[in-house]
Amino acid sequence: MATAYGESESASPEQGNDNVVSTGPTPEEKPTAPRTRRKLTGVELEERFTNWTRRRREKIQARTPEDHSRLIRRGVAAVMGVGVLTLVVATGVTGESFKTTTADNEARIVQLKGKLADAQSTPVKADAGAQLLKLTKAAAADAKKVATGQQIFAQLYHQSSVQPSPNNGAPNQATLEIIKHRREMAPLFSRDSFLIDDKEAYSLSSLTPFDATSEIDPRHAWYIRYAGQNAAAPSTYAWKVETVMPDLSMKNGSGATNQAKVVWLCRDTKSGEVLAWASTRYVHNGTTGAFDHLALVMTAAGAQYENPAIKMTAGSGVREFSGRGTQKKGGKR
Repeated sequence: MATAYGESESASPEQGNDNVVSTGPTPEEKPTAPRTRRKLTGVELEERFTNWTRRRREKIQARTPEDHSRLIRRGVAAVMGVGVLTLVVATGVTGESFKTTTADNEARIVQLKGKLADAQSTPVKADAGAQLLKLTKAAAADAKKVATGQQIFAQLYHQSSVQPSPNNGAPNQATLEIIKHRREMAPLFSRDSFLIDDKEAYSLSSLTPFDATSEIDPRHAWYIRYAGQNAAAPSTYAWKVETVMPDLSMKNGSGATNQAKVVWLCRDTKSGEVLAWASTRYVHNGTTGAFDHLALVMTAAGAQYENPAIKMTAGSGVREFSGRGTQKKGGKR
């Protein structure tokens, strides 16, 4: 039996949509206002968290042993799956680079074998460490002699400033001792490091036979502190050995070296300021050693206590003294 609904369903689209029931809002209807969330207080949030924790704990306690076993099996399966995937990827990469890696390793082995053959063909002395220790001890002992010698210069120059002269044109006794002390310092240094010959070095002349503002003969005083026109008291400054270090860049076939680097500092005994510093090379021949390649630097603090006569000649400023200046054959200028 035909109904009104059947007639409506048989109608074609061209007949209109008069019988179609619309489910959307009509123009007269207003859309429902969105629900707003009520802000929770701290107490309410804490209560919700406590309830969630309690439910979670009850759920875990309610699990049977079969449930736990099933979860463990799932975790193991997941881990094994990741491991298998990683192994497959690694195997693929290794397979691609196997030939290249093998070639690199073979070349590296050949290189190392060559180095091993060279090392085995070079005689190595078992006492290389003992040689270095012997070198260091010798260099330190001679370096201490140099520091002591420079401190003696400080005493002699001070005495020379305050001692009266004999009034016959001859120098006072302290000045004569300065000349003598230069001779005592000479054996500690290589003759190639001397800037002048012995006659000039041990002369009683008050004139320095080299330019003291730019060069220094190692037999002379490296630095003298002045207080006005007179040399300062030796208690106001002191030379000390700072470092003694074997020069490993000069190793021989035995793995040892016969050279060391030595540094001295001259400090103000009260403030600790560095007034000057010196460095040399020490060469040991197995029984004795000597210093050469002297380099001397006067700091700004040291320059303010410089000899007034040198100041007037050279002017102010920090200068570097060096025993490696232009020399003639045999170490003479």
